[in-house]
Parts: sequence; C-alpha cells; structure tokens
Amino acid sequence: MRAGLLRSLALLGVLLLFGCDPQQDRYRLAMQQLFHRDYRAGALTLASLAETGHAPSQFRLGMLYRLGLGVPRNARLAAYWFEKAARQDHVGGQYWLAESYRRGEGVPVSHELAFQWFHRLAERGYAPARYQIALAYAEGRGVARDEPAAVTWLQRAVAGGHPDAARRLARAYRNGELGLPRDPRQAAEWERKTQPARF
Repeated sequence: MRAGLLRSLALLGVLLLFGCDPQQDRYRLAMQQLFHRDYRAGALTLASLAETGHAPSQFRLGMLYRLGLGVPRNARLAAYWFEKAARQDHVGGQYWLAESYRRGEGVPVSHELAFQWFHRLAERGYAPARYQIALAYAEGRGVARDEPAAVTWLQRAVAGGHPDAARRLARAYRNGELGLPRDPRQAAEWERKTQPARF
C-alpha cells in the first residue's frame, strides 16, 4: 500500500515537473495530422484550439484558410485568424497579417497597417519583416519615401540572413539606386552575401 502511494506521488511529481498540458498535446496532435496530410482533421483540431485563444493554433488555422488545406480557401478567415494570433505577439500571425494588408487579401489594402505590423516585427529582429520595411521606405509604401532608411533596413535584413536584401543592395550599388553611388566592388561584395556558405 505504502509503495503504491509512493509510486503515485513520484508519478505526480514527474507530471508536475515535466508538465501535462492538454492544450499542447492537442496542438501536437494537430501538427501530426497536418504532417500526415490529414488536413481536414488537423483543421478541426486547430479550430477547437484556436477558439480557446491558443495563438499558434490561430496562426496555423489562418494558414490553412489561406492555402485551402482541409478547409475552403478563404482569405477573410485567414486574415481574421492571423489577427487573433498577431494580437498575442505571435510572429507568424503578425507577419501574415501584415502581408494580408499589403496584398489586400481578406482585408482592404492598407500599406499603413502593413507597415505598422512589419515594423513591430522588424524591431524584434525578424529579417523578412526588416526586408519589407526596407521596401516600404524605398517605394514610399505606407510611409514617406526615405532612401537612407531603406538602405539601413536592407543592411539589417542582410545581418539577419535575408538573401533578397543583399541582392537589392547589390543592385542599388550596381545601378546607383537608393541614393547610393555606382560602385561595382560594393555590388560584388553584397552579391557574395547571397551565396550559400562553403565549407
């Protein structure tokens, strides 16, 4: 009797130490369902979690609606779930909500709102958002055109490993764009940063 009680207490201690999170278990189940291409089941599992406020599930459900996997393609519902996740600081939710505003997918086009959401992420170091901020400054999309700011954000995106940002800087130096002088050596240097590392 005493040994059984001790085993039960030890098991309870292990569960408390390592966690027993039914929400995470259901999320893992949804990810397995998606991995095995059972999109309908994955969407249903994610939907039940998303309704409870689980940000990763809200984001994934938004992607399923965006792509039409397991649910009918619906840009409006995709943007709805992206926003739910974004408001909880979910990186993917914020990025795809910004993209939704930039592209006018499921929401009216708003370069200003796209810029705001991209900027939040860019300040946190997310390289794809830094690249989008650079393009916004370069094109005057959602913000006043500012070529020096565009160059700064391109450099930050490159520092975060974004190869398209390096290509854009190479082009700017090659053609004398974004207020930069024509400089073939600088262009070549930035172009090198787009190449995969060799061992």
